[in-house]
Parts: sequence; structure tokens; C-alpha cells
Amino acid sequence: MTKIKRKGCLGLIGLMMVGLFGCSSNPDFLPEQVLQHALDRSHEPSAHYVEVEMKTTDGTGKEPELILMKEWVSKDGKRRTEAEAQDGSAKTVTIHDGARLIIYQPELKQAMVSDDPELLQIGQTSPKKQVEQLLQMIQQTHEISARGEEEIADRTTYRVMAKAKDSTTLLGDQELWIDKENWMVLKSVSTSGNIRTETTYTKVELNPDIPADTFALELPEDVEIQDLNEMNSTREITMEEAVEIGKTFLHIPEKDGLAISRIELTELQGELKRNEVNLDYRKDGVPYFTMSVFPSQEDSEGEEQSAALPGEKPVKIRGQAGVWMKMNDFRSLVWQEQRLSYSVLFIDPNLSLDEFKALADTMIPVQRG
Repeated sequence: MTKIKRKGCLGLIGLMMVGLFGCSSNPDFLPEQVLQHALDRSHEPSAHYVEVEMKTTDGTGKEPELILMKEWVSKDGKRRTEAEAQDGSAKTVTIHDGARLIIYQPELKQAMVSDDPELLQIGQTSPKKQVEQLLQMIQQTHEISARGEEEIADRTTYRVMAKAKDSTTLLGDQELWIDKENWMVLKSVSTSGNIRTETTYTKVELNPDIPADTFALELPEDVEIQDLNEMNSTREITMEEAVEIGKTFLHIPEKDGLAISRIELTELQGELKRNEVNLDYRKDGVPYFTMSVFPSQEDSEGEEQSAALPGEKPVKIRGQAGVWMKMNDFRSLVWQEQRLSYSVLFIDPNLSLDEFKALADTMIPVQRG
């Protein structure tokens, strides 16, 4: 898994952990009872303004990556979020005004907009619903314990530790400081493999007077506007068409009951801006695995693959350095070869890594017709 994918994945996990637990004013509750009691009586916070610091370290000894965020949320659910690096660079402004989603990056002079109802729902899941969903994820995988009370952002919080029972669990150890009056997690420390993410609310204002124009954004004339509804299109193609979109790539030949059932082209826009070919393989008519091929990132060419997430381990595939990931029923393999990345998602539970390695050794170039 590339560094960018790791950061994106764990950043998302960190944000998902916000709102994970409710709370109780009774410290004698067992942790599980605290959580369920909080769910039963929690209320959705109305309008609020917060300032947040998110610090990420990757175990390499490099300086932590620090992201500063501000968020305004109105009583009717409108939202404005601003995020930037510590030095003020890489700023992103996201506006959700109830009818349209705008993601604006001033430095790049780019904005992405959408009025698609499904896209508008992203990030709008209610805090209580997030609690219910995430509790289902960790109740069986973590040991939960109470650690007393602390002050965070001038508010009293209930400190909870959720320790993963298995090192291969996607959500590793979590430590949370929960506002005792509502659902908000005011601080969290998440450790997953080599990645440690610490999110801290430094300012919290409940029911502030937020001007209506906070949720309006007039884009400069020189900004390139992209319609999210038209981005990242996917369509079925033939093998000949797959070769025509770029350089020849490797594939596993169809024999001994192995056949390609579908080939798709995904045209990614935005920061990635690449074409990705996805090949669905079946064995004796049963879904076997899916292999995606796309250009390698320039800054990762020749970079030694290393395991950083739970369930990851470095492996050799076709003489190349790769990363094998296994978390419960999820299994994937990623490697780079001749400036192309190959990502394989294992579907058949009976397909082993060694069996796939043997198949990979038979890979041949796709030839232009």
C-alpha cells in the first residue's frame, strides 16, 4: 500500500473515530454499559464551532505531520470545514450548504462541486448513527476500559481506552476523551501499525451565532471547476481497448479453467488523474480475484515496500518487493513492476498467496492487436 493510500486511509479512520463513544456521568459503570447508556440517552449537538489539531507520525523518525482544522456546523446541518498544514499550505475549504457540495483548493486553483444527493450524504451521517455503526465494529475486537476524567478544551471529558485484541485488526488501539455532556470525542489517539494519529479539539463553542454567509463560497474566476458527478467514470472495455489507453501491461493468461469475465476502465480525475484497468478473473465460473493495473507514482518508483498497517507484511512477488495484507476476510496484494502498479483483491477464500504467486509467475504482456 502506498504512502498516500495509507495516509488517506488512516486519516479517514481517524475522522470516523470522532463521535465513536457517548458518555456517562457515573464512573462506576462498566465500559460496555457506559457505551450503551450513552447511546440510549445521547442527543445530537446542534450548532457548533470547533478548532482541531491532527498530528500523524509514521514511525520513521520524521517530523510529525500536523493538520489544523476549523469547522462550523449550523442548526440545519450546513457545514464549512477548513484544513491546512501547519505552515498554512495545502489549504482545503469544504462547503456543504444543503444543496451543493464544494471542495476548494486555493493553491491549485481548483474546485470540485456536486449536487448529487448521494455525494451530499457523504460525511453527513448523524453522530449517533456513527456511534452505532462503529460500536458494532469494535465491541468484539477491542477490550474497553475506563481511565478517569480529564479537561480538554475547557470541558470535562471521560477517558476511555479501547485496546485491540488482535494485532491484525484494522482499527488498532484507540484512546478517547469524550465530552461528558454530549457525544463529541474531544481527543483521540489512534495507533494502527506504525501509524499514530492524535486528534485534539483545542476550542469548542456550542450553539454559537454563525453568520449565514459562512456557508456561502464565491469562487474566483481563474479557478478550474470540476463536476464531481462526471469524475471517476467507469465503463466496460475489451482487452484491445485496455492496451490502447496506455503502455502494454502484464496479465495472467486464461487457461486451466481461469478466465477473464470482465474488463473495466476507471478514469480517475483530480489529484490522482490516471486510468486504471480492472480485470475480473473467474476459476471454473466462480469469482476468483480482481487485478487492477495503473501507473506507479513517480515518487514511489524503486521504493522498498514496507508493512505499516495491521495485517500487512512485505513479500516477494515476481522478484519484486510487494505488500500482502490480510485482515479477517480481506486479502490483498500490491507490487510495482516496470513503472506500473498491480493491486490484487483475493475473492475466492480458497485461493492462497502461494497459489497466486505461482499464477503471477506465468504473467505475459498484453499485446496490441
